Amino acid sequence: MEYGEEYIFTLPSAYARSILTVPWVELGGKVNITCAKTGYAATVTFHTKPFYGGKVHRVTAEVKHMPTNTIVCKAQGEWNGTLEFTYSSGETKVIDTTKLSIIRKKIRPLEKQGPSESSYLCSSDVVYDASIP
Repeated sequence: MEYGEEYIFTLPSAYARSILTVPWVELGGKVNITCAKTGYAATVTFHTKPFYGGKVHRVTAEVKHMPTNTIVCKAQGEWNGTLEFTYSSGETKVIDTTKLSIIRKKIRPLEKQGPSESSYLCSSDVVYDASIP
């Protein structure tokens, strides 16, 4: 990264919904993001849709400066729609994710990937042996 930062993060769970009708995928659970260099940490909660009513794709988030235990930012909205950020200064910003430009992923060449990395596993270079447990 540009500033020599390293981020450690967990991933949300993915749930298959409406498999008997029109299937769709829902993300749910907490994601923790930390950077030891900056001392910042974030918790992002992906809220699953209630059985009756409610919205899909809802998220809430909180960013903390861990050395001082100060909340610097809170966010809420839909991860694939509009997100509202509220900073400790009282300033708010709204981002419409549908209007953001798409940035292609940077993926290492297959020959530099390990045997369990997803791009390598999904490539045509991999031969699967069903006899291996």
